[in-house]
Amino acid sequence: MPASWYFFPIALMAVGGFVTVIALLPSSWVVKESSKSGSTVYAFTSVPIRILGALALFSYFLIVGLDFAPFGWHFSPSFVFYVCPACALTITVDPSLSVVLLLLAPLNAVVYGSFGAVVGFLLIVLRRLSLTLGS
Repeated sequence: MPASWYFFPIALMAVGGFVTVIALLPSSWVVKESSKSGSTVYAFTSVPIRILGALALFSYFLIVGLDFAPFGWHFSPSFVFYVCPACALTITVDPSLSVVLLLLAPLNAVVYGSFGAVVGFLLIVLRRLSLTLGS
């Protein structure tokens, strides 16, 4: 495995671990912390879900679109792995459209949707810090 490929699986594992930790936080902690500052944190709580949905939809349709790409567009394996981590499951075979629609694209949507959730959560944290430091 080339050295440049090591970063992406490590980043995927870090994002997965971070999302898991966030998901396991009790909701009472979030409510308690947001009520302490008296700020409008609730207005920003849908940001991670919106970004998750947007990136999940985009990545799903991107992979479906790549399935329809002409064979003459010789994509490098590293490009395909970065765009579609789930495509590593079918690296030695050409997947059918049903496999792409029901397996690869949803898995890819989960991966990039979790990136979106992390970005949305970080936006909330940064917004909260700016509100706290600005006061």
